[in-house]
Parts: sequence; structure tokens; C-alpha cells
Amino acid sequence: MKKNGFTLAEVLITLTIIGVIATMTLPALMTNTQEQQAKTALKKGINTLTEAAQLSQAIDGIDYASLTSSNTTSGELLTNPSLYALLVNRTQADMQKSGMNRLRKNGQADAANYTMFFRDGTALMFNPAQAMSNVAGANTLEPDGLPHGIRAIFDTNGIKGPNVVSNCMHITTGTDTDATAASTSTPEQLQAVCNSTNRVIKDQFAVRLRGGFAVPNSAAARWAFESN
Repeated sequence: MKKNGFTLAEVLITLTIIGVIATMTLPALMTNTQEQQAKTALKKGINTLTEAAQLSQAIDGIDYASLTSSNTTSGELLTNPSLYALLVNRTQADMQKSGMNRLRKNGQADAANYTMFFRDGTALMFNPAQAMSNVAGANTLEPDGLPHGIRAIFDTNGIKGPNVVSNCMHITTGTDTDATAASTSTPEQLQAVCNSTNRVIKDQFAVRLRGGFAVPNSAAARWAFESN
């Protein structure tokens, strides 16, 4: 009686084909998963930072447009109206970690930055000397009626790598428009169009703290926040 089945050669060929397909598709699947995780964490973080400002405004009469102190040790918001104090009082900040790891884009240490860690594993990096409403330009009203705000970097996974700011290469200049988003905001940053070929979505995003709101501060951050 003749038995039906696969020969060893057929099995090996099939396994080889499966391996090739897996090798080709796995990086794309991992990238999509990492992007989705970063997008979800950014949306949650922006909502948390917005709720913190609005709750602080309702209870203390202080929001991101009322911060005049660079203090990073006192949690007394009314006597030291700083970004540090607002976050200590109105978010689930992890004070055992905050300030210990001062990271910026590409994982470089920057003594001018302060890192506020949250208990969900995310973090917010800012320069205390620039995280005040009385810094030049911070309270300048823009066409939407909100102040320009305080610039910061939101890290979706805290101390974990890669500690790189997400970016979208500008379609006309081909330059990284988000590399300096923590210290400047240019028309190119806001006009860059993120797509599958020019976006690099990592774990850090440029944000701005504007009055009672936190908002994306770059094309990459805006894409991550607004896309499904």
C-alpha cells in the first residue's frame, strides 16, 4: 500500500520559505508594535499632564501659565509655583527616582535637565530654568488663544532605552526637524508631514505645557497623538 506524505526535501523547503517570510515581516511587526506602544503612552501622558494642570488650576489657582519658580526640591506649590511642585502635587510622581537620571535625546546626560519620573514608568524631562511662565516668550499668546508654553520632552518608558526623540524628516529639506524641539520650535517642525517613509517613532516626544493643557510640540509627537 502506498503511503501519502511529504518527503524530507519538501519539508526542508517549506521550513526555509517560512523562515524567509518571517525574517522579512518580523522587523515590520516589531516596529508597528513599538510605535503603537509609544503612541498609547504619549496619549496617556498628555492627558495626565493636562488633567494635572486643570486640577491644580481648580484647587490652587495655578496652572502651567502661572509658574514662576525653578525650584526642584520644594513641593509647596503656593509658595514655590514651579513645574516640579505642580507635578508633585497633582500626579503620581515617583520621588525615589525623580532627578536621579537626567536623560535627553540619544541617551546623553544633561546636567541642565531635571527628570520627573512617574509611577507608570514614564518621565518628563525639562530645564528648570526654562520651565517657568516668566521666561521670555512662554506666555506669548498664539492665534489659538493659548500661551506658547513651556517646552519639555516626554519619555514613554522612562529610564529604558533607546532614549531618542521621535522625529519626522521634513519632506523638502530632508532634515531632522525634531532634534532641537526641546529648545526651539520652527515652522518646519510643525509643517513636516509624517509618513511611513520619513517618520522615526522612538520613546521620547517633544511636548509643550500651555496654560491648562499639554500638547504635542513636533510633527512626530502630533502624528503619534492624533493617529489611531
